Amino acid sequence: MRAIYQKIPELIASEQVGAYCTVVETKGSTPQKPGAKLLILPDLRNIGTLGGGCVEAEARRQAIGLMQDGNPRLLEFQLDSDYGWDDGLICGGNMKIFIDLPQTRSEAEMFNRLQELNAEKIPLMCATVVKSNNQTAKIGMKMIFATNGERIGTLGNTALEADVENQITDILEKNSAGLFQQDDTTSVFLEPLQPRPTLLIAGAGHVGQALCHIGSWLDFDIVIVDDRADFASAERLPEADEIIIGDIAEELQKYPKNHLTYVVIVTRGHQHDESALHSVVESNARYIGLIGSRRKIKLIFDDLLDIGIPQEKLQRVYAPIGLDINSKTVPEIAVSIASQLIQIRNCSDGMQPSESQALRMPTIKL
Repeated sequence: MRAIYQKIPELIASEQVGAYCTVVETKGSTPQKPGAKLLILPDLRNIGTLGGGCVEAEARRQAIGLMQDGNPRLLEFQLDSDYGWDDGLICGGNMKIFIDLPQTRSEAEMFNRLQELNAEKIPLMCATVVKSNNQTAKIGMKMIFATNGERIGTLGNTALEADVENQITDILEKNSAGLFQQDDTTSVFLEPLQPRPTLLIAGAGHVGQALCHIGSWLDFDIVIVDDRADFASAERLPEADEIIIGDIAEELQKYPKNHLTYVVIVTRGHQHDESALHSVVESNARYIGLIGSRRKIKLIFDDLLDIGIPQEKLQRVYAPIGLDINSKTVPEIAVSIASQLIQIRNCSDGMQPSESQALRMPTIKL
């Protein structure tokens, strides 16, 4: 999604038109949910997906036609035998896909500011008019509502803007996109855009490197801390948003940590792991995970208890780290950690480590 938001202003600056396609409503069984996006570039390459299959192919065909001289359009698909998959399976649901054609300077500025707000970790809601017979609220008009009070763009109608603004709390709390109907003639697609969480990786060894790659793909901002410049380098970690070289414990202590921070401790040794955990265990990070054997983790926990770290703080730590998928290799361990990060990120009740997880991850030399 970030690649799409970055590309749209670039296209507008070069006076090129791309088709910005978004699933805005689904009913029943569908290959994607509201918020799924596809950007068709002028050379007809794609960024993103609407779920593949015949629906995406038809939406893409119509979008390419609109790129020539058309206007934004709302498409509706009934996923029956006309839109079955190649293997004969039929989803049986309904999808509405909005084809937008952003071209104006104000739209470019809006997408640029959207990225800035996201980088500042400010939650926001994007609103787009996708259906309207209103003379002022025209199809394709957009507005951003940020929780810092900032309002960008217009929906062309102050009453409509006020009604939409009243939805921001509910949309952000549910973190679910959908259509807002002001009346029978006006539909606005409301989409939450939560700040990207930060994956703070202590250790730039093999597991840290693999997790950097996977975590970036999973829409985390990646920060890696290590005291070895030859390991913590842009060449080894091209997906990292920030690389910090210095004493691991000291740098972790200084780094700002909050409910959007996921800390993964995969350093090269017991002492580094213990000092790293000591630096973060009393923070309010959403997730803290520590790699290692049952014996190693018990030793570290006992040491921290001895110096006064409360037991309830240690109970927040996912140790050994990752979901139990019988991982053995470095990529497999990185996948198991990434899977747990997804599980925690998508869980609204703040799930905590459980006894059933206990101490089953293998150890490897980093």
